[in-house]
Amino acid sequence: MGAIHLVRHGQASFGSGDYDRLSETGHLQARLTGRDMAARGLRPDVVIHGGLRRQRETAQGLVEGLREGLREGLREGDGWDCPVECDDRWAEYDADEVLTAARVAGVSAGHGTLDSAGSSDEAKQAFQRQLDAALGHWAGLEAFETYRAAADSAIADAAARSGSGRTTVVVSSAGTISLAVAGLLADPEGVVGLWTRLQRVTVNTGVARVVVGRGGMTCIAVNEHQHLERAAGPEDPRGLITLR
Repeated sequence: MGAIHLVRHGQASFGSGDYDRLSETGHLQARLTGRDMAARGLRPDVVIHGGLRRQRETAQGLVEGLREGLREGLREGDGWDCPVECDDRWAEYDADEVLTAARVAGVSAGHGTLDSAGSSDEAKQAFQRQLDAALGHWAGLEAFETYRAAADSAIADAAARSGSGRTTVVVSSAGTISLAVAGLLADPEGVVGLWTRLQRVTVNTGVARVVVGRGGMTCIAVNEHQHLERAAGPEDPRGLITLR
């Protein structure tokens, strides 16, 4: 039985003027994810990331963390290596395009973007409400169907590469991971609703796990982030948990 691990990118730089780069916390989250994989005996056969900078940086940090864990002897496996590949189907919808489409249609009057929105908790919550409304509108457009088809084909290809005993790690974003997972968990008419709910709560470097067998793909876990809680310690277990 094969396995696919879908990893959301680390914390990006919301409201900084350049969202598509990891924050200091995001880089740490990426390395911790890799170290946790080493500790659990995971040896990916391939690491795939979307074409966005935050996804690429997370994949790089994850691989670095995995190698660090192996060097420190958390598990046997020195000499492990695997290819790291880019697949643009694992990128993410363009949030600014989604928001613009909603404004043109009169669905949303907000003007925030991932780069220009404020970085306070209140600003993040206000932006999320604006994005939720915009996504509901966008899900009825042809652009969403194109995005959905790309996500479906990307996870199908990942499954094809995850033969018996093989492990594929994919680094993507909350929207694309949630859409792939929703397609496995929900009835067809419920995919969009589950997609919008899942992406709201997907933690940075949260992991969804999919097993691949003779019957196809089965999602067995969503949004696992215990590696962040363990690293933060018992005094502040949520100290490394971020959503945006």
